[in-house]
Amino acid sequence: MATYKVIGVGEHKKYFDENSYHSVINYIFSHAVSIGGSTHSAETAADEMLYIANYFGKNSGKRLRHSMLSFSKEEGVTAALANNYALGIKEFYAAEYQIVYAVHDNTDEVHIHFVMNQISFIDGHRYAGKKQDYHAFMRYIRTIIERPVIPVKKGQDAAEET
Repeated sequence: MATYKVIGVGEHKKYFDENSYHSVINYIFSHAVSIGGSTHSAETAADEMLYIANYFGKNSGKRLRHSMLSFSKEEGVTAALANNYALGIKEFYAAEYQIVYAVHDNTDEVHIHFVMNQISFIDGHRYAGKKQDYHAFMRYIRTIIERPVIPVKKGQDAAEET
């Protein structure tokens, strides 16, 4: 069964500095077998996100939302299939927020990292991260992968990478 985790929840000051865009995106892209997103290009994704934050004067506070969707070996999800899932999943936020993804197959479980700019490119409002949005996103993921998804709660083990 697929597992979804938002990384950094409850960690004071994680992803708050200006370098977060570059460090997290460079990390997830460097270990990826495929990448994509809603920015103009993967190579400029971090700069584009930083530009939007600065443009709207939102260059403080939490910068990004980093999450991961992983699949057990038993599910038989290949990197290519995970890439297809990621293409659909990113669309949930892409109309309002810049979001990139990276598919990894360097562990026992194929997984997808998502990094989303918390500042809307439409009007500069900050992503609120309300529970109803989270649940709507979980339902959306299920429609894309057509399988149950288990949310990992704060404090549970998951591959936390930065």
